Amino acid sequence: MHHSIQSISLDPAVIELLTAFVEEQGLNCPAYCEKLAKLKSGSRLPIEVWWALLEELHTLHPRPDLGIAIGQCVQPHHAGVLGYLGMYSSTLGQALMRFHRFQPLLHNLVPTHFRAEGQTAILGWGTERRSTPLSDDVVGAGLMRFMHLLTGRSDLKPSLIKSPNAPSRHKGLHEQFYGCKVEHLSTVNEFHFPVSYMTLPVNTQDPSLSSLLERQAEAMMQGLPKQDPLLSEIQKHVLAVMQDGPPEMALVALHMGMAERSLYRALQERGVRFKELVNSIRFELAKDYLKESTLSLPEIALLLGFADQSVFTRAFKQWSGEAPLRWRKSNRTY
Repeated sequence: MHHSIQSISLDPAVIELLTAFVEEQGLNCPAYCEKLAKLKSGSRLPIEVWWALLEELHTLHPRPDLGIAIGQCVQPHHAGVLGYLGMYSSTLGQALMRFHRFQPLLHNLVPTHFRAEGQTAILGWGTERRSTPLSDDVVGAGLMRFMHLLTGRSDLKPSLIKSPNAPSRHKGLHEQFYGCKVEHLSTVNEFHFPVSYMTLPVNTQDPSLSSLLERQAEAMMQGLPKQDPLLSEIQKHVLAVMQDGPPEMALVALHMGMAERSLYRALQERGVRFKELVNSIRFELAKDYLKESTLSLPEIALLLGFADQSVFTRAFKQWSGEAPLRWRKSNRTY
């Protein structure tokens, strides 16, 4: 699906990244900071506004590695919901797979691809619509910073980078930062990693990073059977599977390490149907997400494991008797 450049947008959480960078550098630019503060409270950020903000920052603070320096300030919450999805993956490979699947939550400029070729895992972006070199540097350095945060290992580095951009006038700038060969003026935009990185466990013990998880768990527990430890366990696994697609019983059983037949029997003994349990979890979460004004309907559909927005809208109408946007209007919290 092609978007016109006007409809391409980013999660406004990226504004906080620029604010964090300005503060960390101790830059004195009140007008720029005021502009950031105004934009932060808005909805999605048009991509051209993001590009212009980066160029303006470059004028205020000219340095050849500006994009890389901004990317190194990345914290998970700067990627919005996407950051948190990564934080509660179990391996780096799963986190990158979720990044690939949910990337439209962060921006919808071009789709990503994620694949393995022999001993190499490749994460890349389409080049049919080009970003700016400055923005590409923020994304690349931000990706590495995120991988270091997720694994607790700052020694991870790509084995090769293919970039459509011309090399920096400052010779070897990118090679020095990434610690690998960079093929400039390439027809693709890709980061290559040793496939062994993909099984590295996600090491996120920081309690401040689990706020979305806790919110989801709380939302799920409202109106759901609480007294039964097995049902609570199943709910937890349904939520985890949902981050990777529709939560089917076979996948949930596999995630729990039990046979599908045993899971079916356990639910039958409790008089619970799997589909109804999934629907009640999705309904509780949907209401919680709809109260978040920054989340759009396509984003909520993705987070709930629906194929697309129309399927989610139909399901929500069945559960609540009204369309999601109408429900959002009448349940707005000020």
